[in-house]
Amino acid sequence: MTPEQIELVRCSYASLGDDAPAMASDFYRRLFAIDPSAQVLFGQDPAIMAEKFAAELNAIVEAIISFDVFSARLRHLATRHRAAGVRPRHYRSAGDALVAALADHLADWTPATESAWRRAYNLVAEIMIAATADLDLQSAASPTPPMSEPAEVEDSG
Repeated sequence: MTPEQIELVRCSYASLGDDAPAMASDFYRRLFAIDPSAQVLFGQDPAIMAEKFAAELNAIVEAIISFDVFSARLRHLATRHRAAGVRPRHYRSAGDALVAALADHLADWTPATESAWRRAYNLVAEIMIAATADLDLQSAASPTPPMSEPAEVEDSG
């Protein structure tokens, strides 16, 4: 990403202001329309999901100016997503849903804005997919610990 694209992503997201949760709700609606199987990955109330997504996206957008902070945040996020069942195949539909939601909610959506957001999202997805692959390799390389005998429950009667 160029510095200009980074700034365009940051400024455009900031321009959402109080509309960020509405954009996030629109993102989920679009994601579930594109990939209905993704719905099982999310068990929370939709309003809470939208608030969390908007806050996380804001943090990612703010961190993008420092690659070390940005990539560390995304590796941590990838760990949480992997544990929730998100797999690499989910990233394409999420990217399409995000770009469409942003296009509808940003007042100044231009080809340059779209390009900047697509590049930003592709970078996010690339880092998170790579982190997930690293975790999968670590899991495969780690021997499975032996099953321990269940503890006996004492009878208190």
